Amino acid sequence: MLTAKEFINEHKMEYTSVDVKNEMDAYIDEMKKGLCGEKSSLLMIPSYITLKSEVQREKPVICVDAGGTNLRIAVAEFLEDGSFHTEKIQRYLMPGVEKELEAEEFFDILAGYILPFTEIAKDIVISFAYPARILPDIDCEIVEITKEVKVKNAVGKRLGKEICASLAKQGAKGCNIIVVNDSVATALAGKAEKLNDGYGSFTGTILGTGSNSCYIEYVRNIAKLAGGGEGVMVINTEAGSYSRVPRSDIDLAYDESTQNPGLGVFEKMTSGGYIGPLCDFTLRTAAREGVFANGFSLAKTVSTVDVNDFLTDGSGAVGKYFTEAADRDAAREILLNIVLRAGRFLALQMAAVAVKAAKENERVCMTIEGTTYEKMFGLKKEALTVLLPYLDSIGIKADVISVEHAVLKGCAIAGLSR
Repeated sequence: MLTAKEFINEHKMEYTSVDVKNEMDAYIDEMKKGLCGEKSSLLMIPSYITLKSEVQREKPVICVDAGGTNLRIAVAEFLEDGSFHTEKIQRYLMPGVEKELEAEEFFDILAGYILPFTEIAKDIVISFAYPARILPDIDCEIVEITKEVKVKNAVGKRLGKEICASLAKQGAKGCNIIVVNDSVATALAGKAEKLNDGYGSFTGTILGTGSNSCYIEYVRNIAKLAGGGEGVMVINTEAGSYSRVPRSDIDLAYDESTQNPGLGVFEKMTSGGYIGPLCDFTLRTAAREGVFANGFSLAKTVSTVDVNDFLTDGSGAVGKYFTEAADRDAAREILLNIVLRAGRFLALQMAAVAVKAAKENERVCMTIEGTTYEKMFGLKKEALTVLLPYLDSIGIKADVISVEHAVLKGCAIAGLSR
């Protein structure tokens, strides 16, 4: 009978084998290729948000967080002392959640929600959490409306242009809209939170259902942008697609079992949308190889919540299945190894953007958001235990923070730092 440790080692899944130092050159190389427009698993998407050294003070901007289900709108500004101030935040359901809408109706409803705020400001920044192609004028072309929102005939429409037109129809003329990805907004949130703290650069990471990181890059390094130029720009790495990470035979087999094999390779080893199913796949493989005396044939697929419950206190669907102490201990060892490995991969992702970021000094503020990062047993601790000593060893002094209302604050920086 195979032990859990033997199983992990035979399949080359041992979490301690993931070494950020050894993996860094490959990750940075992939980032550079993406910036040059060469074939790369990291798309390195320019946001066209170029940051000035000074954020405009005492100037209000409308910030819109168009999320997967909810919509939040606020008027924000930075006061003369650099502190961040918002008027009352309004929350709504995203149009299209309750019923399917035509595109024009979708834009009109969004504009109607924004309209009352235009009495205070005409500059609007929208964080759009859906597939879209960011354009050089910092508008976006909608690729797809996904998640719980149902909108017909929106593909190919320019979000900012359409909402501006709807606002004008409703009496608010002269509005200016820019659009950012939600992970870009998160990258900028730390700058909003720590405006006066002397950081040399800022990065942002999301680890929830999916995984991504953004950072600030020198424009001169973005070779795929015609003309180049000086200054800095926020880059959306699309980190969930990174493919040069070491994968076991189980990772490869699990990837082949998913709806889109070969896509989102890194995300399938780290994010909340995949950790549960990967753990399920691994437990069933271990059962076939004789690790558990009583096998593993749970009728449902193990979820990420199930994994967290079991690792936290032995409860949930996995805890109810494994009643024998030996099988229970083996399952815990296998699942904890997968989660801690995800923590180390997260450390690699975050370390790479800190290393590559345009820096005025050695201090980097790293904002991270997401329920998987905050709630998954052991993951956050492992990531920080690996990340911070590594960065310190190469001369980068990093602070990892979470920011309340991160997306709204990032929108404000995007609108007031151009």
